[in-house]
Amino acid sequence: MFMRGILSAAIAIAACSSSAHASAASKNLVESDFDSYVADGATFVKFYSPECEHSQKLEPVWEQVAVEHKDWKRTRGFKFAEVDCLAQGGLCEDHDIVSYPTTMLYYKGKVITKYTKKRTLEKLTEFVEDMGSEYINVPEGVSLKEVGDVKTNALGMVVNLDNESFYRRTAFGPWLVEYYAPWCGHCQALAPIYDELASQLKGKVNVAKVDCTRNEDICRKQRVPGYPTIKLHQFNSEIEYNKHRTLEHMTQFALGAIVPSVKPLDSNDLENIKRQNDVSFVYIHDSKTNPEITSLIDTQSQVFYDQISLYESSDATLASELSVSSPGLVALKNNRLYKYEGSLTDDKAVRKWIVETRDPLVITLTPENTGRILSKRGWTALGLFDPSKPATANARHELIETAYKYYEMISERSPLDGQPLRFVILDASLWENYVRGAFNLEMSQLPVVLVINSREEIFYPYGLDGRNVPVEEEALLNYFTNIESGILVPKSMLSTAQKAFRFVQKQTRPVVKFATERPMMALFIATAFLLAIMRRYAPEAPQEEEAKKKEGEEGGKDIKQD
Repeated sequence: MFMRGILSAAIAIAACSSSAHASAASKNLVESDFDSYVADGATFVKFYSPECEHSQKLEPVWEQVAVEHKDWKRTRGFKFAEVDCLAQGGLCEDHDIVSYPTTMLYYKGKVITKYTKKRTLEKLTEFVEDMGSEYINVPEGVSLKEVGDVKTNALGMVVNLDNESFYRRTAFGPWLVEYYAPWCGHCQALAPIYDELASQLKGKVNVAKVDCTRNEDICRKQRVPGYPTIKLHQFNSEIEYNKHRTLEHMTQFALGAIVPSVKPLDSNDLENIKRQNDVSFVYIHDSKTNPEITSLIDTQSQVFYDQISLYESSDATLASELSVSSPGLVALKNNRLYKYEGSLTDDKAVRKWIVETRDPLVITLTPENTGRILSKRGWTALGLFDPSKPATANARHELIETAYKYYEMISERSPLDGQPLRFVILDASLWENYVRGAFNLEMSQLPVVLVINSREEIFYPYGLDGRNVPVEEEALLNYFTNIESGILVPKSMLSTAQKAFRFVQKQTRPVVKFATERPMMALFIATAFLLAIMRRYAPEAPQEEEAKKKEGEEGGKDIKQD
């Protein structure tokens, strides 16, 4: 070890001469304080020789980079240090330093990487900016504003987050995080796509993974329902991704969420958005509006990306129609208008109001939410409408007003299975086969409202008169009351063939479960059963057939002799 140290020093000094000075923003470390100094946060360390020409050339560049980032020690836990290897030969030997200068990044006492690029101001600064974002560790009491801009996905790679790094890293969004388990097949299939996604989102969106088998606390707090679950984290909130897990779809989602998505609106479009959206939020402003309010509204469009429809307008006519003064925020929901009465500079209050207001009383089903909503427990009042029909607009209005009346009277009712009805609208023209097969309805019979239970696969097709119930408030309320009273009889949504298939499926389910849980035992039983059948029905050997034939002939002769 001693000889190796002498040899290393000799090699380094041979190429060097002159002197170098310590950086004013870079702490000189010695053997006694090195370990304790690099143990906390990230530390970029320069190992040098004051007699080395290359160390001398690096010195002013190092000092400039260190000075320009000297506040990072306080705000990010990222600091600079240096070791004079002529004075601290043993320390440099312990860290395998064989040439000068050598620059290494440490994080919490461990070597992360060695800097190997050109020692120019531009390249060194780029490295520091990248590493300062990757290994950020903001001390308590430091505000995000003090931290400043943090580079996003600097390396274009998937970052593995754990209990130590998750919260300190995701505070600086945006972060697209996959919550997974190593044994999950869907997660394994997603892995190469996710790696490519991280590369495509370099410099735009951070991409990370959390192994839920090793970080149960994180996944529990994030309410991870299954694997993989993907969420976008930004502005201290998260959005769950529920669409196709393809590179194209995930890229579109991530890039869409990191920019404001407030849409322009004028009075001519008002009726259109009422028809198109269950809930629409409209922000009214003018030339005198505080820019901070507009910025806050932009932020809400990112926080609630793909969850709400948010519009902005400076149209005075529209403001008058909505009876709102500038600046103002309103929600148009199910034939009603709701005004935000709080301060538009209070981010938490605005966000809370949006959360409380965004869910419609009557939900329009889409390809994304149909399965999730219809598969819930309980009963649903399902409006089957054809948008191309003139009667649809009035039917929609009647169903919404019926829903309001139903919930006003909920304390006086006896809900089915103890739960109130859910009210939804389905565009039957997109689900024509489902409507015909499940409910035996043709498009010409619409609009129709049915009470269904998708889990039980039953529905109430008619009112007391044996006909489809008119889509009118009074008739629908009577229909609901008759169902709750047990007067009406439900019908199955399944055809005779489907019922037979379900019966067979139900009977064979225990067998399939046994075979899955005990495959070797199931194979043994199946083999024994097959052999038994083969023996029972196998063709007889020629000798046995001949013996039986002779036996029959002899029996015949005996009868004749009698």
